[in-house]
Amino acid sequence: MRALLDTVDKALDHDVNILILGESGSGKGWLAETIHRFGSRRDEPFVHVDCAAIPVDLFESELFGFEKGTFTGAVDRKAGRLELAKRGTVYFDEIASLAQSQQAKLLRALEERRFTRLGGAGEVHLEARVVSSSSADVNAALRRDLLYRINVLTVTLPPLRERKEDVARLAEGFARNAGKRVHADALRLLEDYAWPGNVRELRNAIERAALMTDGDTIVPSALPLAEPAELVTVAARDGWTLDELEARYIREVLRQTKENYSRAAEILGINRKTLLEKRRKYGIE
Repeated sequence: MRALLDTVDKALDHDVNILILGESGSGKGWLAETIHRFGSRRDEPFVHVDCAAIPVDLFESELFGFEKGTFTGAVDRKAGRLELAKRGTVYFDEIASLAQSQQAKLLRALEERRFTRLGGAGEVHLEARVVSSSSADVNAALRRDLLYRINVLTVTLPPLRERKEDVARLAEGFARNAGKRVHADALRLLEDYAWPGNVRELRNAIERAALMTDGDTIVPSALPLAEPAELVTVAARDGWTLDELEARYIREVLRQTKENYSRAAEILGINRKTLLEKRRKYGIE
């Protein structure tokens, strides 16, 4: 992590596009915000674009904006995400989830550094730095020319299971934010866990444990780490199919995250679009 941050530090004040790779929950959004907050554009806007959540037919209006009267309901001019970013940073979260048609439109704006609002005639200059991220295989999902445009610098965040020495420090930091501390036995349990949901899962575990703890110290019994193992044990005992196990696990994660689909997708290690597809597949309302 220190080597990674040293690399990023060299690019903070240079106008280069940065691509952040890593598993869901490994901290890609945190790193994108850190790049903005400590770079020369810190006083300008940081605009987050959740690529998996924008429907194909709304992509242009969301990204480029539109003029009054362009379509039914366009009662006034609206600036798009690229325009709202001004000279700051526009962050394309899970850029590999964009359809080919969306990629072509984005590529043109990035290449020409300008775009036109829907229904407009004048051009708007793109002045923001572009930071993108993906937990998927960008080589398979993205057009080659778009990939070359967004990855002048590529950094890969390691999963938390490869950074076991960071678990205790991160856990203690999340606990302090909740007004708690973590018992030494609980820290050992956290360090032994595999963390498939990475840093986001660790933060969620500490936040939940803090809510369940009346005193000021989080003890092992307050940690929600035994539940997946219990679920697998019940599944094997009762003869569930893999689909049944996956469906029940998705329902439980959605319940624990209060149906926050972005957070649930990160814990599950999939993107938001895949989560929505699995909800439809299993009939999860």
